[in-house]
Order: sequence, then C-alpha cells, then structure tokens
Amino acid sequence: MFEVTPEPHDLARVRFIASDMDNTLLDGEGQLPDGVFERVVALSELGVTFAIASGRPLVTLRALFPRLRSQIVLIGDNGGVISNRDEVIYQAELPVADYQRMVRFANGFGDIPTIVSPDTAYLAERDRSNDEVFATFYYDRTYVEDLATVSAVADKFTIYLPGEDSIPRAEADYEPAFGKDFSVVTSGSVWIDITPKDMDKGGAMRHVSELLGIDTADMMAFGDTFNDAAMLETVGFGYIVANATPGMERYARLVAPSNVDHGVLTVMDQVIAAKRAALGVSES
Repeated sequence: MFEVTPEPHDLARVRFIASDMDNTLLDGEGQLPDGVFERVVALSELGVTFAIASGRPLVTLRALFPRLRSQIVLIGDNGGVISNRDEVIYQAELPVADYQRMVRFANGFGDIPTIVSPDTAYLAERDRSNDEVFATFYYDRTYVEDLATVSAVADKFTIYLPGEDSIPRAEADYEPAFGKDFSVVTSGSVWIDITPKDMDKGGAMRHVSELLGIDTADMMAFGDTFNDAAMLETVGFGYIVANATPGMERYARLVAPSNVDHGVLTVMDQVIAAKRAALGVSES
C-alpha cells in the first residue's frame, strides 16, 4: 500500500475529474460506493465535470451508469470512445486487417482474444466457457465461429489471460509484435489491450481538453494500474489509489486512500469544499 499524500493547496482550480473503475472507484466487492451520484451533482453545480475512464466498452458503461450517463463524460475502451452527456464526441478505429492479424497471432498462442466494437464485443465460440468473466466487462457479446473473419468497426483488441501473466506476456510477445504501430498496455493481471497508437486514457484527456475547452492542468484523474498511467501523467492532478499496482508511483505525484476506503470520494469531497470556499458558497 502507498502512503496517502496531503491535500493539495490548489484544488479550487479543478474543472474536470476522471476516475478508473476497477480497484479505483469501485469498492472491494466491485460495487459503486454510496454517494457517488450526490457528489457528481454537487461538482456539476460548482462547474466541475465528472468522467468515468474505463477499459470497458461504452455500451457497458451506459448500462452501468443509467442515472449518470446524461450528466457525465464516459470514456470507454481505454480512450477509444468518448461520450459527453450521452452524445458520442470521439470514436477511434482499429483497421480491420490489423485486428484480424492480431486474432491469428493470439490464436497461435492459444490465447483468448476479443474484438471490441462500440456496440458489442466479438468473441470466439470456443471461448464461451469464459462468458461469466466476459459478462462483467462486456454488456453485449457476440460469439462467432471464426473471429478472424469479423469486419466490424472496432477500436480495441483485447487478450484475456486467465493465467494472470499479462505483464510478462505483453513484454515477451505482444509488445514486440505490435508495439511499433499500436499501443499495447496491460490492465490488471489478466488483460492486454491493443489500440491505435496514442489511443489511451491520456489521449482521451487531451481530446476532452480540446473538445470541452478545459486545460489539462485543471484536470484530475484517479487510477490503479498501467492502463491508467498515461491519463495520470497528462492531467494536473494525477492520483494513484493507495492500493495501486507497484510501479505506478512513477506516473502520479499524489496518492488517494485505497478503493476500500473510498479514496476517490474522499478527494471529490476535498474538491467540493475547495470550490465552495473559493466561490464563497456555503454547504446546502
């Protein structure tokens, strides 16, 4: 566990807050902690936009946040698609020939690949036995006999590694094969994500900065593992949670309490208090 850092003195300048989900915003049971909706509303009233920045597809995020989807920014597929108040404002695209090549490469190792499109996740019929795992991340799933024949619009290619060796496998196999032309990142111990070059959560922060007119220096973000690194480096207030993956301290200067201790909510409260103090607004 990392040691929590003191509250920054300039939180009143924050205009945008993005949070990863798993092991960051979600609690130890994988559930959204109580009070998120109320804090999002309070932040909005103070001119601060809240965002979910996840490796999950947009269709899944919309289903998970029915009360919030029309009020917040949703960043899916590690930055591949961005929705602002339920309107898609950015969509990346992975070339069909390239992700078909990735399927054949993954099949050669006996790995479990997924092609992620805006509306569904394409998986091989042979891998349906893992559907309980996939259902947690992909709200809509389409199983096909030959994944290498899919030719849909897609922005991410993901490999599921139940052996929990994503980091060494990414370094040994997928980075050498695809890292020159694509972004290859790990998400926890069982996922490798391959996306268009520069398509990551950091790129999403830059897109949001441009599209919404918010300086990245006035943005805050929370994460726990390496697919969050670019996002944390991009914003002015980058936080890892205390339970973050070892090595993540290189990418953020601030540490929030752990997800079990609802660290994201703690810092959101600090921002709300700082904004109210700066505006001379009393707590209602």
